[in-house]
Amino acid sequence: MNNYYFLILFFLVFDFYFLSNYLVKIKKISLITHRRLWNVILLISFLVSGILGLILAALISLKISVLWYQSMLWIHVEFGIVMALVAIIHALWHLPYYISILKKK
Repeated sequence: MNNYYFLILFFLVFDFYFLSNYLVKIKKISLITHRRLWNVILLISFLVSGILGLILAALISLKISVLWYQSMLWIHVEFGIVMALVAIIHALWHLPYYISILKKK
């Protein structure tokens, strides 16, 4: 668990995104289902990364040593990578909204 799988996760997330987007284009799934799927993936990756981050921070603050610390840290980072990639997709979906906010000011 010394390596993080950034490139593998990068290609998996974006391949899966383009697959689900393609399924919308050929009308196998609806756009709503596509967005719900990606919102759920974002939520799960956030919860796993966030909860593990809080646990790890508490362990460090309380100076508690556990054998599975490195495993928790690895999972925290992997889910954090997925969360960041999906958050980029999410932000790009909402780019017109963000641009409209900036233009109004």
